[in-house]
Amino acid sequence: MTLTQSSSDLDELDITDLDRYVANGYPWHAWDVLRERAPVYWYERPNFPPFWAVTRYEDVMTVHSHRKVFINGGPILRMDTYEGLEALERFKRRQHERFGWDPEAPADMVFLDASDHFDLRLLTVRRFTPASMRRIEADMADLAARFVAEFVERAKAARGEPLDLVANLSVGVPLATICGLMGLPEDDWHRILTWTDVALFRSAADARMLPGETTRDVRRRLGREFHDYREALIDERRASDGDDLASVLVHATIDDRPLDNQELHGYISLLIGAGNETTRNAITGGVKALLEHPDERDRLMADPDGMIETAVEELLRWTSPVIQFARTATEDFVLAGTTIKAGDTVVQWYPSANRDERQFPEPYRLDVGRTPNYHLAFGYGPHFCLGANLARWELRAVFRELAPHLGHLELAGEPTRVSNLHVGAIGSLPVRWVD
Repeated sequence: MTLTQSSSDLDELDITDLDRYVANGYPWHAWDVLRERAPVYWYERPNFPPFWAVTRYEDVMTVHSHRKVFINGGPILRMDTYEGLEALERFKRRQHERFGWDPEAPADMVFLDASDHFDLRLLTVRRFTPASMRRIEADMADLAARFVAEFVERAKAARGEPLDLVANLSVGVPLATICGLMGLPEDDWHRILTWTDVALFRSAADARMLPGETTRDVRRRLGREFHDYREALIDERRASDGDDLASVLVHATIDDRPLDNQELHGYISLLIGAGNETTRNAITGGVKALLEHPDERDRLMADPDGMIETAVEELLRWTSPVIQFARTATEDFVLAGTTIKAGDTVVQWYPSANRDERQFPEPYRLDVGRTPNYHLAFGYGPHFCLGANLARWELRAVFRELAPHLGHLELAGEPTRVSNLHVGAIGSLPVRWVD
C-alpha cells in the first residue's frame, strides 16, 4: 500500500543531507525504503523547502511524460538548501546590477518549457545526433588514446604510489571534446575547467583562494573571469563566420531574432559546464565500479569491442551522475495513488529509479552485458539530456581504450566527494598501478 502520510520511521530518513553524501555517497537504503513504502513521499526536513520525493522508475517516467502538468519553469529546478536557493537569487541580482540582465529571465533553456525550450534546443540539437557523433568518433578515439596513454605512463612512473584518477584521466576527454566542439583552444582548457568547477560546486572555490579571500570572494572573482571570457568569445564569433558551436549560437535566430547576450551567456555556460562535468563523474564512478567488481571488469577486458555499448549503459545506470531535478505541478495530479496539488514541488531521484527492482532485475548487481537497459541517467521526454549521445560516445572511447589496462589498476583509497545535491561529483579517486 502506498503511504500518503509520513510515519515516524520514514521521518527519520534523510536523502538531502549533504554531509552524508560527502562522507558516504548516495543514500541507497533510504531510497530503497521509500520505493517500497512511500514512493511518492511528502518530504519535510530542516533547511529545505518541502517537496514530493518520487523514487520509483515508473513514477519518474510519469512525471517526465506529463510536461504540461510538471514544468521546469517553476520556482525550483534543482532542489537545494534554502541557503543555496537564496545564493542563486543573489547571483541573479548581481548580474542585473553588473550587466543589466533581466533577473526574472531563465538562466538557460533547461528552465524553459514547451516551445520556448524546443526553439533553443533546436539551435544545436543536430550537432549531438548519432550521425554527428559518428563524424567525430575518430577524434574522440584519438583523444581517448592520448589521455589514457598519459595516465598509464604517470601511473607506472608512480611505482605503486596512489595517483588521482580524476585529475589524471577523467577530466581529459569530456573537457577536450566539448571545448573542441565550441572551438576553444587547448591553452584555455585548464581555466575553463576551473571556472566550471567553481560555478557548479561551491566547495571547489576553497582550493583557489587568494590571501584574504572568502569562498564567496573566490566564486565572484572567477565567475567574473568566466563571464569576461564568454563575452570576448561572443564578440569574436560575431565578427567571423565559423562552424563551431559558439559560432552557431552567436549567428542563430529564433523567429528572425538573434539571441541576446544574456541568452548566449546562459547557453554557452550550459554547454561547457554540462559537457564536461557529468561525463567526468561517469568515467570516475565507472572505473571504481569495475575495479570493485573484477568479474565484470574481466568480461569487458576479454571483449571490449563487443561489450562496450552494454557496458557503458550499465555504468551510466550504476553511477547515475545526475541525482535529481525538480518540477512544479501546474494542476492537481494523482501519482501512484497520491494527490499532488497545484504549486507543489516534485523531485525526481534518478539513482533511485535506476535501482528500482520493478524495472531492473537484480538492480544492485553490476552487469556489463545487461540488456535491455532503459535507465534514466539522461532523463526522459522533452528535456532528455541534449548531450546524451556525446556522453555515450566519449565513454565508449575512454573505456575501450582503458580496457586493456584495467587489470593493472586497483583502488588505493576512498573517493573524496563534492558537496552537491544535483550532481554526484567525485573530486578525487586514488588508484595505483600494479604489475
